[in-house]
Amino acid sequence: MDLKHFSHDHPLVFIQDWSRASEEEEEEEEGAFCFACEERVEGPCYCCSGCKFFLHKTCAELELSPEVSHPFHPPHPLILLPKSPYISGQHGCDLCCGSFSGLVYHCASCKFDLDINCASIVGNFDKVEHPAHEHPLILIEKHNRIIRCNCLGCMKEISSSPFYKCLDCKSRKVYLHKECAELPLEINNFHHRRHPLTLLHNRPIHSESCSCYLCKKQWKGFVYYCNVCEFGLTPEDVSPLPEITTVNHEHPWTLLSRPMSFICDFCGTDGCRTPYLCTTCNFIVHKSCISLPRIITIMRHHHRLSHSYLFLKNQSEEWECKICHQEVNKEYGRYYCPDSECNYIAHVNCATDRSIWDPKFNEDERSEGESINWITDVIQTKCLKGDEIATEIKHAFHDHNLTLTFSGEVKDDINCDGCMRPISTPFYGCEQCRFFLHRNCAELPREKRHPSHKHLLALTKNDEFLYCYACDRLHHGFNYKCNKRGCYFKIDIQCSLLSDIFKHPSHKHQLFLDHNCHGDCSGCNNRRLLAYKCTQGCEFILDFECLTLPQIAWYKYDIHPLTLTYDSGSDPDQFYCDICEEERHPYKWFYYCADCDNAAHLECILGDLPFIKLGRTRQSYPHSHPLTFVKNIWNCPPCNVCKKLCNGQALQCTECNLICHWECQWNLPELNGV
Repeated sequence: MDLKHFSHDHPLVFIQDWSRASEEEEEEEEGAFCFACEERVEGPCYCCSGCKFFLHKTCAELELSPEVSHPFHPPHPLILLPKSPYISGQHGCDLCCGSFSGLVYHCASCKFDLDINCASIVGNFDKVEHPAHEHPLILIEKHNRIIRCNCLGCMKEISSSPFYKCLDCKSRKVYLHKECAELPLEINNFHHRRHPLTLLHNRPIHSESCSCYLCKKQWKGFVYYCNVCEFGLTPEDVSPLPEITTVNHEHPWTLLSRPMSFICDFCGTDGCRTPYLCTTCNFIVHKSCISLPRIITIMRHHHRLSHSYLFLKNQSEEWECKICHQEVNKEYGRYYCPDSECNYIAHVNCATDRSIWDPKFNEDERSEGESINWITDVIQTKCLKGDEIATEIKHAFHDHNLTLTFSGEVKDDINCDGCMRPISTPFYGCEQCRFFLHRNCAELPREKRHPSHKHLLALTKNDEFLYCYACDRLHHGFNYKCNKRGCYFKIDIQCSLLSDIFKHPSHKHQLFLDHNCHGDCSGCNNRRLLAYKCTQGCEFILDFECLTLPQIAWYKYDIHPLTLTYDSGSDPDQFYCDICEEERHPYKWFYYCADCDNAAHLECILGDLPFIKLGRTRQSYPHSHPLTFVKNIWNCPPCNVCKKLCNGQALQCTECNLICHWECQWNLPELNGV
């Protein structure tokens, strides 16, 4: 039974039970997801196997109106579109804040979007005024999807509880649990007997060190507050449980409801309020540490880590946290690797940082993808110095066989289609398609762990460009992406090769990866949270973009190679680029030719889009024609938008006979009247 659905070009075939069909076909992917609701497909569905396109039977048979007047967006009707109307290919639902690429009800005037689940919710949707927010809120009594955004009041995930939502805010993330919206405006509390506490929806202005009296957390949600004493409690800590039992400890924990200074036995950090005690073990801990898991898995280490607060006989004398590279106090709890050969140890707060550890990660999710690559067949081999080498292979990311070039000269205009860097031997190639892969890129594992992300990453081929999460550069080629639902992390190949410890020629000490870096990069002066810092405490920081810059580069007018240079010297007369003749920043890296005494900006040598595949096309909304990536070397025409020369990579529309810089493409419609 075939179905022709408006959201897909090809007929869809009905499958009674996708779970059974996928097992028979030995599907290796994480699973199939419905293009309409983007939930997992397991039962009856319609599919186009060639395109990996799926629709639940129920979604495919929905009677969706092509245009609706919806109470969530009274000003204009919403139009049903088969896919996202935006350049990114993704749209964010204005109700649930989920990110989708499939069916959407869209208002082009307001850029307002609803996925089909949210558009189908029924209810009264009365608007109410609430002192916590400037706009009216609508009540959603029942939602059929987990909402991953946090409540304004308790700062916890909305989940599927009844909640209020603001549909007027541009940020879209204004949610309030129904129970948080109905909290009493004033309470009496035994933690502060002098005065009643008033519920403040906007926390009071006070010093950065000020926090909740009990948990000492910096707080952004609702707070019960005494203005006279500047005393505050979070709603959760108004009535702390006097006794807590957890599966991670064999005895109950008792609340000590008196303020006191202490060091938590489980994490080794200070506390100064009301801790919990285990009178049997003589432990004193933070409330948040009571539920610490005994075993965790992080992507920074290949074994599971165990929590311990006891002395470890087999551990080395040097107790340095492998994440922050500071000393670990032996008297308190820490996470460590039980394998005697590993000697891996980490502070509790470092190992359980949410940018490093996912509490929902299941150890059973590990797969064999970490040990196998995407070479699907070896056609021919050759014995070289006792090693058998594949000289012709079949790779999953290309239709034709690839032949090995082991040595010899390489044309300087060829880039690897995996990492998008200049090709070098040994490499595999298909001359017919001009498709080339470094041997190392062809042998990349299907899945890998990377310290920059908390989930396993899968190797994929990029038909469209991507922005690398680590270096923030535009890329074609291969990338490692996270396949977890709702996680859109992608990292290019060059960045994926960096480990959590790195030695760079620009600095004398090793650098370590920091997920919460607060400082300027020593190479470019930009600031990114994900960057490398000096292990010895120097104020030296490098981001991924600078770490992956080529050490040697070439320019069309210079017969010598240019070297990446880290210090401009002290002569201000030298702080100029010899290509664009503009001033250079004295503390930013640059390329330099010692033979010709020429210095140049990084972008003047590498161009704006150094890792883009020339000849590829893209649709730049709302321009009506496809734009082609080109590189101008000798003849550099002016950009049709800003009138500056397009020197290097650019976008070209052959039908309109125009060319523009990447950043100028959004203004193209003003030129041709499209």
